[in-house]
Amino acid sequence: MPCWSGSRNGSSGRVTGSDMVKVVTLFLIGMLVLALFGRLRMPGRHRKARCPSCGRPLIGPGPCGCGARG
Repeated sequence: MPCWSGSRNGSSGRVTGSDMVKVVTLFLIGMLVLALFGRLRMPGRHRKARCPSCGRPLIGPGPCGCGARG
């Protein structure tokens, strides 16, 4: 059965301020990389499709509810 009270390198297992800064920095860098890959995969998805006749948002490939071809 493992003993969780101590660590292998002799430290007390406490998280110091510099460790927390490292963790937060790595997390933010990871989020930035994920956002960049998301933009590369879907570059044209930022426009909002609206009906030219009534201005309602178009959801899906079908016509608008007002009867106009969207």
